Amino acid sequence: MFSRTVSEITDRRPAHVAPEASWAEVARAMAERRRGCVFVRENEAVSGMITEGSLLKCLLEVPTAEATASRAMLAPAPGIAVGGIIPHACRILQEKRVKHLAVYDTAGLMVGVVSDMDLATALGLDYMMENTTCQTIMSKSVLAGPAEMTARAVAQALLERRMGCMLTVQDGRPTGIVTEWDLAVRGPSLADGLDSPVAGLLSSPVTCVPQTGMVYKVILHLRQKGQRHAPVVDEAGRIQGILTFSDIIRRAVGFA
Repeated sequence: MFSRTVSEITDRRPAHVAPEASWAEVARAMAERRRGCVFVRENEAVSGMITEGSLLKCLLEVPTAEATASRAMLAPAPGIAVGGIIPHACRILQEKRVKHLAVYDTAGLMVGVVSDMDLATALGLDYMMENTTCQTIMSKSVLAGPAEMTARAVAQALLERRMGCMLTVQDGRPTGIVTEWDLAVRGPSLADGLDSPVAGLLSSPVTCVPQTGMVYKVILHLRQKGQRHAPVVDEAGRIQGILTFSDIIRRAVGFA
C-alpha cells in the first residue's frame, strides 16, 4: 500500500495575492513562482485559489481591467489534510478537475500547496519505472490549429474541450505549442490582448517524446523543464498524442 503523505512533497511557500489584486499582479505572481496557481488571502485567511483555467475563464468573461483576483478565484480552495496520503490527493485532483490542491493542517489553516507534477512524480516513479511507454497512457485527442487563430479563440477551445495546450502542425509534425498558462499569464499583454494572433505566444521548436519512450524518463524531463505537456510522436516525427501529468496520475492511481 502506498502510504506516503502529501506533507513529504508540499511546497510550503505558495504565492498569495489580495482579493483586489489585478490581472497583472496575479500573472506576475504566477510567473515569478512558475506555478499555475496563486491563493487569495484576506485577513490572514485563504479565501480561494486562482488557477490558469479560472483566470483564463475570467479573462474571457470580463475586460482585463476588471479581472481581479476575487472574480477569478475558485472558492473555497480545493484541498487535502497535511496527513492525507498521496493516492487520495490524486483522486481529489481528478474529481475536482484541478492541477493544484491547498494543504491544510489539523486546525484548518493552509500550510502549503501540492501540484499534479509533484503527485505524478511521487506516484509515477514508483509504479512506472519499467515497461510503461508513452503510447500506453497518452491522450490521443490533440487540439491543433493555425498560428493565425486569435488567442481568444484558442482559449475558448481549450476550456470547452478541457485541454491544456494547442499545437500548430505542419505535415503531421508539431511546429509550435501554446498552453493555458501562456494564454492566461501572457495573453493580455499582446498588442491586441486576447484578440491578437496566438502566434505571439507560441513556443517553438517543440520538444517531443517518442511513443516508445519510457514514461518515467518523461516525468523527469518534464519536471526538469517545468513543463506539463509532452507531445508524443512516431518514428517519423508525426504527432500521435499528448502526455500530461493528468494521464500519468490516472494510470498510477490504478496501481496505488
